[in-house]
Amino acid sequence: MKKSNLLIVTLFSIFTSITHAEVTHFRPTLPKFSNTVQERKTENQIYSLGEASFAQDVRVPFYGVTVLNPADDGLLKDFKQCSAKSCHFDFKLDAIQAKHLKLLAIPEIGIVLVPKDWNDIQASAGANGTGSALLMSPDQKQAIQLYDSSFCVGCGMPYATLYFPTLLKQSMEYEYGGYKDPQKLLNVVHPSKQVAFFSYQIPSLNNKTHGIAKYQDEDTFNFREIKVTLDKSQQHVVGTILNFYNTTH
Repeated sequence: MKKSNLLIVTLFSIFTSITHAEVTHFRPTLPKFSNTVQERKTENQIYSLGEASFAQDVRVPFYGVTVLNPADDGLLKDFKQCSAKSCHFDFKLDAIQAKHLKLLAIPEIGIVLVPKDWNDIQASAGANGTGSALLMSPDQKQAIQLYDSSFCVGCGMPYATLYFPTLLKQSMEYEYGGYKDPQKLLNVVHPSKQVAFFSYQIPSLNNKTHGIAKYQDEDTFNFREIKVTLDKSQQHVVGTILNFYNTTH
């Protein structure tokens, strides 16, 4: 094929994909890793940062997570070791719950409390500042998902439409697509215009998934989200994980 014809075909393909933005219907599913165990151990290494302290001197172990450097070869290993005051959070963490938790610092995501015995994580950072992470229990039947669209409007607005339906019209006008929940599978509460607390039931699982979604569009658009799916043995820390995320993101 001639170069000029190839260019025409390529441009037509791009134009076709852009002008056919779709609305996807929400379907609750348990996430799965998309890479191998060895790839996760190589790319997403967990390294100790020391201890994080909370109100009333409650402490938990604190770890950083590496991700592949999106701009160069090698791994991003950005987080510094804790000093006497650098890893303190004015958050009231129950001392009993603290025994079952640890704190992770994930590039482009930030900090998050997770079950102490979870060590399997898939995380990535984009060149545009986006970040995503999936942590799973050893049996891969429980999960915590995190996403931050950074300042990429097209990376965040489509996902935000599921929890903030008023954004759907704008997202479709921009040809980003969006999400709807026609079967009313989501239970969503908006404590404020740009914050959503939500829950939904994944078929075949006993306990619901709970999460928080946020967006801001002052100078540019940013979307952040956490989804927590825990079984009965971990239900006592769901609220703590979400409350801490809500105060720090």
